[in-house]
Amino acid sequence: MQIIKYDKKYQKIIPKLFTNTIHKTCNKEYTKEQLNAWANLHIDYKSWEERLNKTKPYLAILDEKLIGFAEFYEDYIDCFYVHHEYQGFGVGKMLLNHIFKITKEKKQTSLRVNASITAKPFFEKSGFIEVKKNKVVRNNIELINFSMEKSL
Repeated sequence: MQIIKYDKKYQKIIPKLFTNTIHKTCNKEYTKEQLNAWANLHIDYKSWEERLNKTKPYLAILDEKLIGFAEFYEDYIDCFYVHHEYQGFGVGKMLLNHIFKITKEKKQTSLRVNASITAKPFFEKSGFIEVKKNKVVRNNIELINFSMEKSL
């Protein structure tokens, strides 16, 4: 497994991984309506292409297959997802360690993330603490997530 910089050949796979991961791993903590508001099953590939060209996420690759990705800029981790079939195998830890390495090189003193109910325990195990519980509204549907921080 390796972590690479964004490669456009994965631009159609990233939104599929995002959507499938949310629907298959967050369905115990969120309702079907919340999941659909968060990750619409009718993927807008054009808006994803625009987003990815700006954010240029780090990709976790195993044998040419995308198994995870993370957007990271300044001190903020955004869109941190691991393919549902590869969770629990260290993919998320490897992505997060890559981000830690970058923050160390840049001499940053903290990291921020907005974590779902599902992802919160992963970030807590990695030293993040909850700063605030958030109510986010998407398509008139309320979702809960948590603002978390880690001092470096």
